[in-house]
Amino acid sequence: MGMKPFLYGSFYSNPAIVSNFLIRINPFASQHFELQSHSFDLADRLFYSVKDSYQSLMICSSDFKELIPEFYFFPEFLKNRNEYNLGSRQNKDIVNNVALPDWAQDEYEFVFRMRKLL
Repeated sequence: MGMKPFLYGSFYSNPAIVSNFLIRINPFASQHFELQSHSFDLADRLFYSVKDSYQSLMICSSDFKELIPEFYFFPEFLKNRNEYNLGSRQNKDIVNNVALPDWAQDEYEFVFRMRKLL
C-alpha cells in the first residue's frame, strides 16, 4: 500500500486508551467523562467487544492498543455494574457490558483463560 513497515505511529499506551478500556469502573469513568468534556465519548468509539477490538487492531494501522494488566486479573472491568449510560452505536446496539468471545461464558472465565494463556 506504499507505506514503509513500522511498529507504532504514536505511543501505544496513554491515559485515554486506559480509561477507554476501564470506562465501566471508577475512577476511570470519571476521568473519561472529564477528558471528553463532561460526557462519554461516542458509543462507536468505546470499548464494546473483545472481538471487534481485536479485528480493528488487525486491520487498521492506526489502532495500536495494547492489552492492559486488568485483562489478566480484574474481570469486573468488563461489566457495567454502575449502569452508566454509554449510549448506542450507529447500528442501534446499546453499549453496556463488553461482548466477550464465544469461548468465555462470563467475565471470570475470560480473565482466567487470559491469565492461563499468559
